[in-house]
Amino acid sequence: MNSKKFLIAVVLIGFFLANSVYVQDQRKTAIITQVGEVVRQSQEPGLKFKVPFLQEVRFFDKRLQVIKFNMSEHSSEVVASDQKTMQLDAYAMYKIVQPKKFYEAAQTDEIFRQRMKSITESSIREVIGRVLFKEILGAKRNEIRENIIIDVNKNVEKFGVEVNDVRIIRVSLPDKARDAVYARMRSEREKEATEIRAIGNQQAQVIRAEAEKDRALILADAKKKAEILKGEGEALAINIYAKAYGRDSDFFEYYKTLDVYKNSFGKDSKLVLSTDNKFLKYFNKE
Repeated sequence: MNSKKFLIAVVLIGFFLANSVYVQDQRKTAIITQVGEVVRQSQEPGLKFKVPFLQEVRFFDKRLQVIKFNMSEHSSEVVASDQKTMQLDAYAMYKIVQPKKFYEAAQTDEIFRQRMKSITESSIREVIGRVLFKEILGAKRNEIRENIIIDVNKNVEKFGVEVNDVRIIRVSLPDKARDAVYARMRSEREKEATEIRAIGNQQAQVIRAEAEKDRALILADAKKKAEILKGEGEALAINIYAKAYGRDSDFFEYYKTLDVYKNSFGKDSKLVLSTDNKFLKYFNKE
């Protein structure tokens, strides 16, 4: 009888201890509730104790969690400040830092994830609605991302959650908007091409004008030099003729007359002169 009582006592003590002790994994954070109220929270891993039967333990993963948002599949289009519409997908990374607040506000991970999706999508729409479409994938991309993270953190603070990152991973345009963008891009490229051609034609005209100016200057300079050389040559010839005339005037006159004959008589030349004309004096001599 005593052994039976002892066995019952051992079982009761074991059962009592089993409901008094719990092991907290290092990847988990925990809260202890008593009659539905949170009495304490536990962040550190190890062997822990609670009041048996009266208190319950709830565990939450304290590692970074990821939520993906396929906004292009189930939501309306996102509109930028310049009224450009787009479809996008994103993801957010968060972790539970205050399990007590998390439990009191959301109760379970599933409920919180639904709230988190709604909050994040709303923040994305609000922040993107304040910027131009071209800035989303441009130089302001990091600034937009940081603004979204700040806005999401403000809205999830009551859940005891910290959002570490929110990233837009895909941006696409609706068919109508995409066609409009392509048409506008073509128009802009054609406009740029026209402007480039106009600038090229203008530069070509300037180059041609400069070339014509240089050509005229070169020809004028060459003509000037030619006239100078011609004048110098004629002066030299006159000087030579003068010296020759001074030595033998008859021979000089004879030479110059032959030169005139050469320039005056051609194949079809006809001259009507009297026989005693001085121009033909060398023809009349015997």
